[in-house]
Amino acid sequence: MESKAHVGKKPLHPMLVVIPAGSFIGALLFDVVYLSGGSRAWWDATGPTLLVGIAGALIAAVPGLMDLVKVVPRKGATHVGVSHMVLNLIVVALMVWNASWRWSLGAPPDPGQAYLGFWLSLLSAAILMVSGYLGYRMVHHYRVGVPEAGERVGEHPFTSPEPPKIGR
Repeated sequence: MESKAHVGKKPLHPMLVVIPAGSFIGALLFDVVYLSGGSRAWWDATGPTLLVGIAGALIAAVPGLMDLVKVVPRKGATHVGVSHMVLNLIVVALMVWNASWRWSLGAPPDPGQAYLGFWLSLLSAAILMVSGYLGYRMVHHYRVGVPEAGERVGEHPFTSPEPPKIGR
């Protein structure tokens, strides 16, 4: 069943999740570089990266929740969808904790010593991988956000239930 939140018949939630996922993974990479002796610039870049990721996650959650409420129950994927949502909310909570910890710290910790922000980023990345797998499963196994045959018919050969005509 087609997504209820879409732009030009394309589901909006998968388009938006790349922003927080990329930001959270980027924050982890910045932490790794800083821990391995990188300059303070890597530490400083992590804060704004986390804020972009948190804002992006909250924005992506809106169409995700719309699909969870309107589409998922019809596909029988409610357990997977709710698990995906809960894991993402845990990641956002960990990232809010991470950002607030960094803000309250003021000066960065010594390079080379693991610190709370690094462990929060690492844990969040691990949870994000599981959540991403569940999102993948929603689309590819339960076909959430994917139109069924005949649900939409257009001129484009990839959206038409009829095979494209080749040749003359």
